[in-house]
Amino acid sequence: MTQYTPDTFKLLAKQLRFELSDEEAIDISNEFEVLIHQMNLLDKIDTSKCEPMVYPFEEETSFMREDVVEQVFTQEEALLNAPQKKNGFFVTRKVVL
Repeated sequence: MTQYTPDTFKLLAKQLRFELSDEEAIDISNEFEVLIHQMNLLDKIDTSKCEPMVYPFEEETSFMREDVVEQVFTQEEALLNAPQKKNGFFVTRKVVL
């Protein structure tokens, strides 16, 4: 199993262009270890006799609203505050490492 050390999270933070203190990296590493442990416990549950669900409730719920378009921006309005635009699109720097 992969080990996620505080250095792993400091490197990830650097790649995402923010800094973590040593204490923050240790905290995140500890929390992540607990999360991985919990996910491993869930993996041990036998779900072979469970029917897959598409919707979490048997009855339709009243709090789910219809997806109705209420406010639509024009392309010009959406690009109004864009620092750079070209051919109707946002222009950004390449962010893939």
